[in-house]
Amino acid sequence: MATSNVKQIGKGNTEVKPVHSTWEVMKPFVHFGLKATGLIASALITIVKNIPKPDNHKKPEAKQSKVIKI
Repeated sequence: MATSNVKQIGKGNTEVKPVHSTWEVMKPFVHFGLKATGLIASALITIVKNIPKPDNHKKPEAKQSKVIKI
């Protein structure tokens, strides 16, 4: 018959690696977050700047002065 491994809670490897500093662990994530936020913000600013304004939609001069003779 097959042997079964019985593991008990709390037994085994009890070594816990100490975390030197929370900042050292979170620094790459914070750096990525700031870069991503800056990229999204610059993209949104570019999109909003390129939206045409309603006042800029004027007719060309050539079509206004054109005279049709019948």
